Amino acid sequence: MTMDRRPFPVDLAPPPRVERLRALFEILLASGVVSGLLAGLVLRLVRGERTDLLSGGAAAVAGYLLVEAGVLFVILFALLRANRERVRSLGAGWRRWKSNALIGLAAAPLLLLGQQATAHLFRVFLPGHCLESNPLTDVIRTPAELALFIVAALLAGGVKEELQRAFILDRFGRHLGGYGVGLLLWSLAFGAGHYLQGVQGMALATLFGLVFGLLYLTRGSLVAPMVAHGAYDTAALLLYWFAGGGGGPSA
Repeated sequence: MTMDRRPFPVDLAPPPRVERLRALFEILLASGVVSGLLAGLVLRLVRGERTDLLSGGAAAVAGYLLVEAGVLFVILFALLRANRERVRSLGAGWRRWKSNALIGLAAAPLLLLGQQATAHLFRVFLPGHCLESNPLTDVIRTPAELALFIVAALLAGGVKEELQRAFILDRFGRHLGGYGVGLLLWSLAFGAGHYLQGVQGMALATLFGLVFGLLYLTRGSLVAPMVAHGAYDTAALLLYWFAGGGGGPSA
């Protein structure tokens, strides 16, 4: 009789508790708290004074959005690299991109209708919290500033926020209770992040967060929510400029 002298198999995977703690830490890094603080610091250093963001006008607001997006891109790609993951694993790619893009474009008019319906409901039932004007878009004064805002909205909203949402939903889905839990919690956090736009703006952003998240989860692609988000923000800004109302984008 011979003994098997092969070493016992060793499971090198971290225990579930460690994975959950790591996922929570990564979500915190990707949540926008760190990138927001760093972008605010950069803006303060550039302007040389400590003032309210909105007082700097359209250039300051758009600059902040773009810098914050850039910082968050660095954080997200660093986290993916540390985990030996690729952006493709989050749904970035050309698979069925045409159908996903069409679905995203088709969703944009529905989002605009949702914006108007939300505004009407607040006007009727919560007039004290009705958003008559959007402080973020009220700083736009010239066509050049409008163009700058559209670029900022596409990069900081359509691209950055959807990549951020996909990363966070992935962490919830694999380690923290499932995609449904992540969708609900991150949509609430997404809405809270729009506090500058008042209660109505936060409610609308929460609703849109659910829509964008569902688009991502059902399509398995970043293309649909990115196109929907970017198309909505662009249309809302153009309507704000040419029609003079609507409160501007809340997503």
